Amino acid sequence: MKDSNSAVLMDELATPLVRYLSKKVHNNEDANDLAQEALLRMHKFQQSQKLDNAKAFLFKTANNLVIDQIRRAKVHDRYIVWENSQAATINEDHKCFPSAERTVSAEQELDQIYRVVDDMPEKVKRAFLLHRGKDMSYPEIAQEMGVSTSMVEKYMVKALKILREEMAAG
Repeated sequence: MKDSNSAVLMDELATPLVRYLSKKVHNNEDANDLAQEALLRMHKFQQSQKLDNAKAFLFKTANNLVIDQIRRAKVHDRYIVWENSQAATINEDHKCFPSAERTVSAEQELDQIYRVVDDMPEKVKRAFLLHRGKDMSYPEIAQEMGVSTSMVEKYMVKALKILREEMAAG
């Protein structure tokens, strides 16, 4: 007799429960699935204990299932956003690695710069290498080379002019 009362109660509450859940989840399939799960949980609970207010239990259970579904969806969404950001990071990392053609081109350009620097007049080359290679200031270079700071500036202007002209010539 207990089971027949349960079945009648479930039939009476199923339609209002689905309507209630449809407003919460905005998807009839999910509403039906959640209603079925809530009804199943109520049925299992009624087999072991007597419910004082089956309707309240059923709607509370359904509401908790909705909350669980929303939480799972949020976790899923955060995971998708994280996955997409990881994919974007990987794509950006690949952009940082030059293609084989760019690498070869850069190596050829660097070789050309080395040749141009090697062909510079000795004092101009030395001032350029001390400044660019050893990151020395003009006054430090002047002291190292035993010349004035203005002379170092002239050497640097000459070095940059030579580089610019030779690199443009190809």
